[in-house]
Amino acid sequence: MNYCGIDLASKASALCIMDAQGEIIEEYEIPTDEDGIRARMGKTPTLRCVIEASPLAEWMARQVERYGHEARIIDPRRAKAVLCTKKKTDRINARDLAQMGRTGWYTEVHRKSEPARLLRTYLGAHAGLKETAKAQNARVRGLLRAHGIKVGKVSEKEFAPRIRELVKVRAPRLTVIVEPLLRVWRQAVDEAQAMKKIIAAMAKAEPLCQLLMSAPGVGPLTASAYVATIDDPHRFRRSEQVGAYVGIVPRIYQSGDTAYLGRITKEGDRLLRWLLVEAAHCLLTHTKKDCTLKRWGLQLQARKGAGKAKVAVARKLAVILHRMWITGEKFDWQRA
Repeated sequence: MNYCGIDLASKASALCIMDAQGEIIEEYEIPTDEDGIRARMGKTPTLRCVIEASPLAEWMARQVERYGHEARIIDPRRAKAVLCTKKKTDRINARDLAQMGRTGWYTEVHRKSEPARLLRTYLGAHAGLKETAKAQNARVRGLLRAHGIKVGKVSEKEFAPRIRELVKVRAPRLTVIVEPLLRVWRQAVDEAQAMKKIIAAMAKAEPLCQLLMSAPGVGPLTASAYVATIDDPHRFRRSEQVGAYVGIVPRIYQSGDTAYLGRITKEGDRLLRWLLVEAAHCLLTHTKKDCTLKRWGLQLQARKGAGKAKVAVARKLAVILHRMWITGEKFDWQRA
């Protein structure tokens, strides 16, 4: 079998085809679209294609598989050590990826199912709308601050009326500038709320999400993000591995007699990590019903502070949710 390294880019991708002895057979560049892939790979004998994980990776993998080739999506963090070089070009990267495919020096990542990818798209859209609303809020505040107008702390419901009132009294000439920004902010807020309702309806119709939502602090967004990110719980041998996968375990430096635990690694899915921390915050501050997890978190909060306690509870929550998924049992308030 021959091996192919594909260095993906949005417009054009570099490919290197290598034989089993490491000799380069062919190098070329193709447009990153269906026509470009079909023209060059549709008639090529079976290849094992190695692609670094990226937003385009799954699409490219499906395209090459349509023409009978094998696709391997690999972890870019692990590949970084192999690809480390003072000369970096798309062609060199494609060669290195082909070499990794030939030698097996790579770590393959999990390829998510179609339902998980679709659910992740919904979650990404909702997060994007929230970020747009937040950015517009900050932009309006920044523009007014330049004219000596401080908005202060206001709720989402009171934000637009407060802005209009301040502008009307302090700087009427800014009305024509502020109103378009407020309309964009309002649309982003409304669309984010509408998207959240869609995700909540999908979670309500999904028995697995309903199971995970039996845990305190876990709502439709957290349950949906957990399902979309983990996808297949059986790919983890132990539930404790989920914490490391999400990136809420401490960094470790160990050498000889020296051992140091640092801040969390922040590897893995950022959205799920943030939602788990939010769920932990809700558990510690809003959940009235008592449970072992809450008591443990509050004790840790008293010793280490609220920030570290929330992260630690989020890590335990990630492990518990995985165990619930595996066993099919709802959250046990007596044990957990």
